[in-house]
Amino acid sequence: MTKQEYNKCEKLMEEAIQNGNKAKEEFEEANKVEDKLTIELLKLQAQNHLGYAEGINQCLVTLNFEHEKMEELRNLL
Repeated sequence: MTKQEYNKCEKLMEEAIQNGNKAKEEFEEANKVEDKLTIELLKLQAQNHLGYAEGINQCLVTLNFEHEKMEELRNLL
C-alpha cells in the first residue's frame, strides 16, 4: 500500500469512528426520550451512521489496513 493510499484509508477510518460515535450518542439519546416518533427517528439515524461505519470497516479490513485506532473502531461496532 502506498503512502497516499494509507493516508486515504486513515481518513476513512477516522470518518468511520466519527460515525460510530454519532450512532452511539443517538442510541443513548433515544433511550432517554419518551416521544415515540423521536425515538424512532433517532434509532433510524443511528442505524444509518452505524451502517456507514460498518461498511467502511469492512472495506478497510478487506484492504488489510492496519492502524492502532482500528481497535477503537471495532469496539464501536
